[in-house]
Amino acid sequence: MNIWLNEQAYSPASASDLDALVRELSLPQQSVAIAINGEIIPRGQWQQTPLTEGIQVAVFQAIAGG
Repeated sequence: MNIWLNEQAYSPASASDLDALVRELSLPQQSVAIAINGEIIPRGQWQQTPLTEGIQVAVFQAIAGG
């Protein structure tokens, strides 16, 4: 399966949903927001949101600054 991750082609090794993708990418769950096709997906729905062929996934990480 191929998806678009932050506007780049990506083939998940074994991830089939957003929660598994976050783990596969070793992202910190508490400081990440994910959008699919431009719509933010609440963290509580990550396990129920399947990855499908050609899906557009955008990952945003919180950055501290000042």
